[in-house]
Amino acid sequence: MSRPVPLSASASSGNLLHDTVRRCRRHLWAAALFSGLVNILYLVPSIFMLQVYDRVVPTRGETTLLLLTLILAVSLVVFAVLDAVRMRLLLRASMRLERRAAPGILLRIMGSDVGTGSQRMQALRDFDTLRGTMTGPIMVALFDAPWAPIYILISFLLHPWIGVLALASSIVLATLAWASDRATATAMRDANARAVLANREQDFSIHMAEVARVLGMRNALVTRHLLERADLVRRQAGIAAMQSRFLGITKFLRLLLQSLALALGALLAIRQDISGGAIFAASLLLGRALQPVEQILGALKPLASARQAWANLTAFCDLPEPGTTATTLPAPEGRIDVRNLTVQAPGSDREILSDLSFSIAPGEIVALVGPSGAGKSTLLRALAGALSPETGEVRIDGAALADWNREQLGRHLGYMPQSPSLFPTTVHANISRFQAVLAGDGPEIDERVVAAATRAGAHHLILGLPQGYGTMLSMGDGAGLSAGQGQAVALARALYGEPAILFLDEPNAHLDSEGEARLVQTLESLRTRGATVVVSTHRTGLLQAVDKILLLKDGRIQLFDDRDRVIRGPATPQSVAPPPAAAGGAR
Repeated sequence: MSRPVPLSASASSGNLLHDTVRRCRRHLWAAALFSGLVNILYLVPSIFMLQVYDRVVPTRGETTLLLLTLILAVSLVVFAVLDAVRMRLLLRASMRLERRAAPGILLRIMGSDVGTGSQRMQALRDFDTLRGTMTGPIMVALFDAPWAPIYILISFLLHPWIGVLALASSIVLATLAWASDRATATAMRDANARAVLANREQDFSIHMAEVARVLGMRNALVTRHLLERADLVRRQAGIAAMQSRFLGITKFLRLLLQSLALALGALLAIRQDISGGAIFAASLLLGRALQPVEQILGALKPLASARQAWANLTAFCDLPEPGTTATTLPAPEGRIDVRNLTVQAPGSDREILSDLSFSIAPGEIVALVGPSGAGKSTLLRALAGALSPETGEVRIDGAALADWNREQLGRHLGYMPQSPSLFPTTVHANISRFQAVLAGDGPEIDERVVAAATRAGAHHLILGLPQGYGTMLSMGDGAGLSAGQGQAVALARALYGEPAILFLDEPNAHLDSEGEARLVQTLESLRTRGATVVVSTHRTGLLQAVDKILLLKDGRIQLFDDRDRVIRGPATPQSVAPPPAAAGGAR
C-alpha cells in the first residue's frame, strides 16, 4: 500500500483541490478513451441483430450465424474487459486524489485555525464525497453521455425519421433531467445543511448526556431532537417523492419511446424503407442513447451532493494555507515577546485581550492571575499559537510564530489547555504525542513517556489503570478518567521531550494539597533546567514557585512584576489571585 504524500510535499501553488484533480487528468483521459471503446462495442448487439435478420434468416446461413455468434461473444468479452479497465482507472484516479489531496486538507483542518469550525469539520466529509463520486455510477454516466449524439447520428443513418425520434426523445429526457435538478436543488441543499447541524447537535447532546440526566433535561432534549429529525425526514421525503416522480416519468417515457421506435421501424419496414433487422436495431440504439440521461436523472442526489462538496471544498482550499515550509530555526532558548496583542471574541468586535505588550526572559516562570473571564486562557492560547490574534504578534526568540516551522517548534513546546483534550487512544500514545506513528515503537519513546509521567507525578497513577500505559481512553473530554487523572496525563504530555517552553492552564485545578506540592516541585525542576513557563492559576499555592506575576483584568494587564515585589507591595495575594471558588468560571 502506497503512503500518502508527505505534508511538506503536498502543497502546491493555487488551489490544492484543483491542482490535484489536474494531476489525475491522465487517468481520467484514459478512462474517457476506454469509455469510447466501450460505447463502440455497445453497437455490436445492434449490428448482430441486423446481420441475423438481414443476412442469416433470408439465406438460412447456419455457418454465417455461427461466425456472427463467435464475433459477438469475443466482442462482449472485450467489452467486459474494457469496462473493468475503465473502472480500474477511475479507482486509481480516486486513490491518487486521496494520496495527494488528503494530506493538504488535513493539514488545513488540524494545522491552523483558517475557516470556521463548521468548515473544518465538514471539509474531509466533502472530500470523501468527491472521492466516492469518482468511482460511482454517476462518473460512468457522465463518460457515456457524450456518446448519446453518436447513437442519434447512427439512428439518422438507419433512417431520418428514426434519427428525428431519437433526437426528440433525448431532448425530452434531458429537459426532464434539468427540470428535476432545478426543482430539487434548493431543497436538497437546505436538507443537507440541516442534516449536518442536526448530527452535530445530537453528538453534543450524547456527549453531555450525564448533565442532561442530572438536571432533568433528558425528555426535553429527546423531544427537541425528535422534532428536528421529524422535520428533516419530512424534507427528505418531499425531495425523494419529487425525484421518484421525475424518475417514474423518465422510465415511462424511455420505455414508451423505445416501443415507439419499434413501431416506427415496423412502419418503415412495411413500406420497405428499411430492412427487418433495422426495426430492432432502431429500438436498441434509441435505448442506448437515452440510457445516460436516465442514469444521470437517477443519480441526481449524489450528483448534487458531489457538486455541493466541490463548491465547499474549493472555498476551503482557497483559504490561506498554514505554514509548513518555514525556515528551520535553532531550538528556542525560551524568550517570549508579546507586542500589541489584541484578540476578539469569535464573530464579534468585543475584545478579550486588548493591546497587551510584555516580555518573558528565558528560564522565567510567570503566573497569570486574575478573575474569571479576564482572558488568561485566551492569552495562553495566543502565546502557544493555538489561535491567531486580530492585531499584534507573539515572538519566540525574536521570530514571529508565523516564521517558525510549527512542527519543529511544537517539539520544543509544552501545552496543557484548561480541558485535558486527550485523544481516544492509549495513555502512552497521548503522552508521546503519537511519535510512534512517525518513528515507530522503541525503548527511547518508552523512556521519554515514563520520564514525563514521573515528572508530572502521574507514573504511579497510570500504573494503577487497568492496562497501565496501554489503557485505551474513550472519546470526549473525560476520556474515561477522573478530572485529576486527565489533568495528570495532560501535564505529562506537556512535559514530554523536555520542552524549552511550557504553557500550563490551571494545572492545579483538580489537585489536592499533596498533588499541588508535587506540581510545585515540578515547576522547581523546570526552573533548574532553564525552561520558560507561563502558568495560569486561581490558587495561591503555585505562586511560591514562580518568578513573576502578571495580573489580568478585563483583558488588560493591571500588574506585571517580580513575585516578591507584588506580594510584599501594595497588591495583596488576595487581589492577585482570587479565591478557588471562581476557578470554574469562563476564561
